[in-house]
Amino acid sequence: MTATDTEKVPALAPPATRQDEAPTFDRADGSGNFHYLAFVDGLRAISILAVVAYHVGVPGVPGGFIGVDIFFVISGFLIINQIKSGLSSDRFSILSFYAQRGLRILPPYLIVLLVTYAVAPIFLPTTAIFWDFLASAALAPLMVTNIAFYLGQGYFDISGIDKPLLHTWTLSVEEQFYFVAPIILLLIFHLGKRRFGLKAVLIGLALGAASLAGAIAETTTTGKNAAFYLPYWRAWEFVAGGLIGGQLVAAVGRWRRGVVEALAWLGSGFIVLAISTFSGSMPYPSSNAVLPVAGAALVILCGSARPEITVTRLLSLRWMVAIGLVSYSWYLWHWPLISFVRIVRLNETSLVIDGLCGGLLAFLLACVSYRYIEQPIRRWRKSPGRLKNPDRIVLRLVAASLATSLLGATTALGGYWSTKSFLASHYGVDGKGVLDNGCEGKSGLPESCFAGPVGVLVGDSHATVLFGTFAKRFDALGMRLISAARGSCSPLMLAPSQRDHARRDDCARLIAPFERLISRPDPVSFAIISGFWGYSNDAASLVSGLISEFDPLHTRVLLIGPVPIFPQSSLECVVLSDRYQSSRDRCVAPRREFETSNSAIVNVLKSMTVEFPNVRYIDPIDVFCDQSTCRPFKDDEVLYVDTHHLSPAGADRLFDSFKDVFIWLAHKE
Repeated sequence: MTATDTEKVPALAPPATRQDEAPTFDRADGSGNFHYLAFVDGLRAISILAVVAYHVGVPGVPGGFIGVDIFFVISGFLIINQIKSGLSSDRFSILSFYAQRGLRILPPYLIVLLVTYAVAPIFLPTTAIFWDFLASAALAPLMVTNIAFYLGQGYFDISGIDKPLLHTWTLSVEEQFYFVAPIILLLIFHLGKRRFGLKAVLIGLALGAASLAGAIAETTTTGKNAAFYLPYWRAWEFVAGGLIGGQLVAAVGRWRRGVVEALAWLGSGFIVLAISTFSGSMPYPSSNAVLPVAGAALVILCGSARPEITVTRLLSLRWMVAIGLVSYSWYLWHWPLISFVRIVRLNETSLVIDGLCGGLLAFLLACVSYRYIEQPIRRWRKSPGRLKNPDRIVLRLVAASLATSLLGATTALGGYWSTKSFLASHYGVDGKGVLDNGCEGKSGLPESCFAGPVGVLVGDSHATVLFGTFAKRFDALGMRLISAARGSCSPLMLAPSQRDHARRDDCARLIAPFERLISRPDPVSFAIISGFWGYSNDAASLVSGLISEFDPLHTRVLLIGPVPIFPQSSLECVVLSDRYQSSRDRCVAPRREFETSNSAIVNVLKSMTVEFPNVRYIDPIDVFCDQSTCRPFKDDEVLYVDTHHLSPAGADRLFDSFKDVFIWLAHKE
């Protein structure tokens, strides 16, 4: 997952098919004669063990997340060949296909979702986490959370561990593949004059190559990683499995056993190398995913062609197959359990606790789910006549998904408002209130914002969190505040020497309103500049250049120094510490460390008051720190929403601590 930027926590894809659906081929003629391939379940076992070990923190598996790629290859192999076989024998029905997929995937999935909805209010501590959970709870049953998590990536995205349904993005990609695959194969089948020949292979290769090229181009380690979440940049992995068809298997089956054995071990080596050397910080999927995809494809191809080879026999061991059979349910249960226990412990990892919850407990729940949900449904759908009316089954599955979505949204929304009320009443996070004056500039500024005496707030997210509080306080002073601030856009990007560059990045939307404000005939009354300040050799000239943009006779400028930064998300830390009666000491930070790291930029900001007579500087450190310790709370009032962004209560405390400066700023002294 979305890493990201916030913590990237990749999750594996669901093993969506089982023993009754694993094909092998008649090696003599390459026909699609299907029967069970035990080693495919063994390959699933390798993948689920790797990803669970990765998530619980077992040493030596930093690349365990590549299970997602292996499962996509397996799904492509199984599903594409099943559809091809059905079409070639005139036995394929798209509605029957959707009904079978839905019956296989949805019952255990929806049950896990319902349990997650029920227990989430016990564990989720803040409105930010609940708001994210609300979106995923509503969208998970509809199989579109991959899009939601992709769009949610960015500066203010919460940690991946705070997303109990993060793992559902892989099911979304898988289901989107199930939806599209039969349609594409139907078109290819008819283009090939009702056969899958060379033309079909060439089309598959072209689609796979285009998808892989897009995955490489769209992969990024900052911002939104489209290649990680979106299905068309993952399609090449499904295609890689789907290209392992009957004729290719038959051809490889005629090779000498030693050659096939060597290729199978080579594929296994690729998988082991990826699991043991990849890391969550590397660009992914990009071209890096080629290694595990190629490994999985080689193992499947060689195992299908020569079942007697050593790799196939090892993967077919009874205990490996048993793990593979329950891997889908194990996957479903393991991540919510890990997420909840880590939220309680403020993302403190523990191999024992995480292993017991995401490993042992999730495995036991998977066994129960397999025994009492998956197997009975499998037997039911294999009974004669059960799929006689697939349209009704599909409609019922859609209705169940919609009902679960509505229930999830309702439950999460109730939890959100309950948490919001609790935080306001017990921790005073709303302070004295905020004002939405329509001048924050999220979608353009109305003309009314520029009329009369106005001030401007310039900066990044450290400024945006101040806006509502300061807008209300200045409104009481008869002044309108306009925002020229945006998350991750340093205020120094608005300095004259930087604006041309800023027009080409995410700060571009700030340029027009800012330049309109500084060029208007009636100068702005004041400017507040706040940011996540960082020191560089040209910091002094950039700050000086930005201040010089304002009229020195009519505009007063206030520089707000850096606020203390804390090791834990402050609101979450305080709430959970109080809830579980542990010390708040883990939420504080030493003052000296913060002062040392920011001394250079603080000196630069202070020097501006000497260079410019219309500039003042305030240092927030004494507002939030005593002589030795910085605290994100004051008694029961929480002053931060995360590690370094003030809450409205914190913004009020900053304003009140320097009230005389703000009154001077508004020309009211």
